[in-house]
Amino acid sequence: MLNKNLRSSAQQAQDKLLALLAARKTPTSDELKQLILGLDDHRVLARAFLLEGTPFIFEHRPVIYAIFREQLAERFEIGAQDVCIVGCAKLGYSASSHKFGAPFAETAEVDVAIVSEPLFHRGSQRLFEILNQLEPSVYEVKSTRFEKSRALPVVDLDNWIKVKDSIRNFVYQNFNPALLPLDHALRQEIVKNIASTSGLFLALEPQVFVSKIRCRVFRNWKFAEDYYAETFRVAKFSLAGGVHPEPEIEDDEELLPAAKPLSVLAAAAAQSSAKSN
Repeated sequence: MLNKNLRSSAQQAQDKLLALLAARKTPTSDELKQLILGLDDHRVLARAFLLEGTPFIFEHRPVIYAIFREQLAERFEIGAQDVCIVGCAKLGYSASSHKFGAPFAETAEVDVAIVSEPLFHRGSQRLFEILNQLEPSVYEVKSTRFEKSRALPVVDLDNWIKVKDSIRNFVYQNFNPALLPLDHALRQEIVKNIASTSGLFLALEPQVFVSKIRCRVFRNWKFAEDYYAETFRVAKFSLAGGVHPEPEIEDDEELLPAAKPLSVLAAAAAQSSAKSN
């Protein structure tokens, strides 16, 4: 009986998914919840509803979204198809396990996904160069193992989290530029490229308020699809009342600090462009 109910639930989810795809419609939070719970393979959800289509914040101005992608593609020297907005700004609500269904108006977060193997490798290399300089050094740690009289070195927990996040991201073949120091040249380059599009957000009617912008660079589309499918898989545990072995923790690192609203970034980008001309 249980297996029959599970098969029925899965079939209903597949039927609902096909109907949404045929209508080219973004699911409501309740519809997505049922899809997440009813399906075992979430890659099709990631591809259809996060990585493809026009985002919620651009639903009334799809042309502006096309311009957004073209502008970022030009600055990162990639194809426009390799840039997209994901997450809450794409769906209109959060799909994260800890705040599933929270509307975009409450979070005002924009997540940008970029697919570029050269930028992934370049960013990962620069990040690991920074992490390699963190204290305590491997020599210091190893020394204490042989000199019992020496005090054990102390590891800063914030640095430990940064190292673990960076390793996890590399395992899943993505790079988070917000893990770089604020003044790092590559982080500043990526900030400048994204900030150059801020005028497009300000031109939206009704105007979109953005409190936080994050960015993630993937080695290729397969890893992007796998990453966001894992987000849905973790959400499934939470929505079903369980706990995932490694619960999702929201990225605290913002690429663009909240202290710099889009209007300020737009002005800065315009000034920078004027100087370069």
